[in-house]
Amino acid sequence: MRERLLALGASSQLITIRPGEDCDLYLERTIVDAEYYGVASKEKLKKQYSAKIWLVEEERVVKYREIIEEQSSSIGVLPVPRLSAEKSFFKGKVLFKKEMGVGVGFKKPGDPSSFGKVYQYDFDVTKIRGPVEELVEANGWKFEQIIMDYRPSKRATSASQQASYCGECGTQLPLGAAFCTNCGRKVN
Repeated sequence: MRERLLALGASSQLITIRPGEDCDLYLERTIVDAEYYGVASKEKLKKQYSAKIWLVEEERVVKYREIIEEQSSSIGVLPVPRLSAEKSFFKGKVLFKKEMGVGVGFKKPGDPSSFGKVYQYDFDVTKIRGPVEELVEANGWKFEQIIMDYRPSKRATSASQQASYCGECGTQLPLGAAFCTNCGRKVN
């Protein structure tokens, strides 16, 4: 299942999937990342969707926890000096999220010819999660959304300690390996 999910991330233009640090796999999708200028302001907008994925081999279950981060800031001088920043962070199970956005402004400060559309996005969580869920279920596994990080039982932990994976390429490593047999990265 691990290799199939990594292959899905490698073949997709919507998402990336890589080995995780505190989970088995980590899925990422940048919704929007824009920096632009108003008449007398500097604007930033960043929205990121990600998911932590755990593979519970003995139960043939993929546990999936979603994360949505949003940040925006604005610094301006007209009509009055202002500074605003907003940040939101959600972790858990997203039931439904669909949004679209368009922003216009100046790509370069003080350059009137750079005025135009600086970002446009169309985000639907089902378009991101759907292919992962379909792949999991097509391979006879169960897809389970969770609201908190998965903590394996002690029995599952001892089994997972036997199987370790390269943090660079995801290849399963032999027990006690000092270097990855596929890419050569030093194993921590």
